[in-house]
Amino acid sequence: MEEKYWKQFLKTGKITDYLYYKGMQIISQVMESYEGDIRHESDYSDRHGACSDACRGI
Repeated sequence: MEEKYWKQFLKTGKITDYLYYKGMQIISQVMESYEGDIRHESDYSDRHGACSDACRGI
């Protein structure tokens, strides 16, 4: 995918095409750093579901 943007930059010489290319490199690096670190939204809550209560007694 990055190669597509690089070829476009070489063809046009536009700074925007270069920035698209660099953006794709950054996205690839970020995605690689998070590989295997998949979390689900439910992991971030102390509740037991949409209709449940956390039951925080006094």
